[in-house]
Amino acid sequence: MQVTLYEDELYEKEIIKEESLQFIVFRVYDEWYAVEITRVKEIVKVETITYLPSSPAHIVGIINLRGNILSVTDLKMIFGFPKTDLTRDSRLVVVESGLVESGILADEVCNVVEVSVSRIEPTLATIPSERAEYIEGEFQDNDKLIGILKIEKVLDKREQI
Repeated sequence: MQVTLYEDELYEKEIIKEESLQFIVFRVYDEWYAVEITRVKEIVKVETITYLPSSPAHIVGIINLRGNILSVTDLKMIFGFPKTDLTRDSRLVVVESGLVESGILADEVCNVVEVSVSRIEPTLATIPSERAEYIEGEFQDNDKLIGILKIEKVLDKREQI
């Protein structure tokens, strides 16, 4: 009896792992958004936000976070959603881009998800233009369509004070 071995049978097959990213998922009004976890410094319960006179509508104020003064951005004002009151589920997602740190007001922080890069789709053409420029892509997680925020764009909006 003769056994024929082929070269590809002699070596273990290399399993190619698809690249994936981790995101913090949070709710703003009735829509879901995500920020890549590497951009999030921390998530904190919303304490006292100090009103900042003469600031743009999307800057609801500033907070003192362990000696750092951070502006607080309300995406509802940027996206044209109705203003709502803070609740016990409200959180501040502290994000950073380069040397700039800011807090993004979230009505609820849901969880951390890992998403394969192949599952990230381009932004839908049906999204209103005032929101589309702040979203770099989207993905489906269970029954939620989640927009991935362009943090640099949100912080650029913040710097136009």
